[in-house]
Amino acid sequence: MNPSAKFGKGWMSDKVWRQVKRSMSIPCVDVIVESAKGEILLGWRKIPPYQNVWAPPGGRVLRGETLREAARRVLDEYGLAAGTLYLVGVFPVKFPTRADLAICLASVQPRGVPHPDGVEFSSFKWTKRLPSKIGANYRRMILKWRHLRRFDKEGMRFAALK
Repeated sequence: MNPSAKFGKGWMSDKVWRQVKRSMSIPCVDVIVESAKGEILLGWRKIPPYQNVWAPPGGRVLRGETLREAARRVLDEYGLAAGTLYLVGVFPVKFPTRADLAICLASVQPRGVPHPDGVEFSSFKWTKRLPSKIGANYRRMILKWRHLRRFDKEGMRFAALK
């Protein structure tokens, strides 16, 4: 999606956006949101490249934003406020028309009630079991997060964004 569609006209033309996508990886932040019950928030995506699959909230990292700021902005768009944020990992992904550098963060016990925006997500659900229709990269992110939470308490301490 051209950032102009989300952030307003004047952001960049479609021609420039296509050139950027062909030339370089686009930094994104995906946020695994985990409830106190251990459930993960997933949204049903309406837009490519992961159209018609379940996915965690995410979006572009804007110029000058820290990862914390990007994650908080993304979650705020859906009515959530992040708890402590943890770095899960970096997941490069290549699509037919672009490459993304997906930086995965996790937030435990967020505040607020998630609501879909109707543009990127049509609905949200909390779940402990990963659905079969989930993007492969998102599955890898969530499995890595669960491993980190369960087996690497020392790593959790270093993964917390301060």
